[in-house]
Amino acid sequence: MVTATAAVASNGAPAAAPAQERSNIMSAFTQWSNRPAEERFRSLGDMQISLQERKERSAETGLLPIPDMQVVPISEQGLAISNKQGAALLNNYSLGQLAQGIGAPAGYLRTLPAHLAAACLNEGLPRYPERERSLLVTESEQGNTCRAITSDQYSRYWDCDVVTDLLNTLEADGWRVPPARPYPNCPAEDIWTATEEDVLPGEQHSLSVRIGDRCGPAGLYGSDRDMFALLVNQERSIETPSGNMYRALILRNSEVGASSYNVECILYSQVCGNHILWSAASIANIRLVHRGSADSTRLNGRAFLAGTIAAAEQHSCSEEQQQIAAAAEQKLDIKSAQLATGLPKSTIQAAEIMQEQFPGDHGDRAGTTWGWVQGLTRASQQSKYMADRTAIDQAAAKLLRKVDAG
Repeated sequence: MVTATAAVASNGAPAAAPAQERSNIMSAFTQWSNRPAEERFRSLGDMQISLQERKERSAETGLLPIPDMQVVPISEQGLAISNKQGAALLNNYSLGQLAQGIGAPAGYLRTLPAHLAAACLNEGLPRYPERERSLLVTESEQGNTCRAITSDQYSRYWDCDVVTDLLNTLEADGWRVPPARPYPNCPAEDIWTATEEDVLPGEQHSLSVRIGDRCGPAGLYGSDRDMFALLVNQERSIETPSGNMYRALILRNSEVGASSYNVECILYSQVCGNHILWSAASIANIRLVHRGSADSTRLNGRAFLAGTIAAAEQHSCSEEQQQIAAAAEQKLDIKSAQLATGLPKSTIQAAEIMQEQFPGDHGDRAGTTWGWVQGLTRASQQSKYMADRTAIDQAAAKLLRKVDAG
């Protein structure tokens, strides 16, 4: 199953989406802020090796009758699911899957002593709605662990295969993981000093990582439940009146069924050291549900990864660039700006001040539509409230969409 925010081109690949609302994209920042040290990787190569090793320790069972299974308490280790052939520990995610299947509240079960939680689950197993399921079992130091319980319709796209396909697709195209500052509570052994090899070409943002700054691992994350990757390409820029814009790629996957395979292409102006993408817009996005034949998700994923990136590059090099250039030449007074956006007068006045204070944002085009778009973006960042920031960003995008690129 495939869904996309982009249209579909005649060749089956996703076409580029129309101009999107500009704002700061925070999804990679959220990962940088919250992922623990053991889920971070310094390179795609390191990530691929680690995830491949996990795959080699894992096995998928055939379809097994759930009513014939039993949940048993394991001293100091929680719960295990068992049948006549053996047992495997339930982790937090697979316990939730099992509980959901019988309509039991997983959060409540986790608060119970192991023997009581096992009794509750065993009461419901004979009434499991889909009576046969496949288990994903991985060897670990604690023993065999059941990481997922899935139906015969599930098409697994292994996280290590996602990384392999990512490497093969982007290897020669200038894509790389942007450097980042040390994450919150980053241990000393995870910190190094940025060299020329670490920093991005052409990066001038005051909050970006520069030579001599401290760095920490970020942008590549993998856990027993999901993976996330952020890559950027600053070797192929798009010229605008206020400076260059670049492409970013965010890719997500879960080999246990916690989420779909998702690849998103983004146009942005700057990436800072905590992986906020500034003045950014999602320009192509595709999502594949893990369903179908054994390798269908991987086959579709590889094709759509290449197609989404190609479509995004074609879109951003033509339509976006022409529209921004036209906006930089179109004069707009304060009264017309307020009428076009529908924003309060105080917000428009703040945007006018931002244009004057930050001429570099719009290439010294104050008083043009592009100047107003950038002034509004600055004014949005000054607001304390998310709802106000969203309204201002939407108004700025609306203003840009009204420009005829001719």
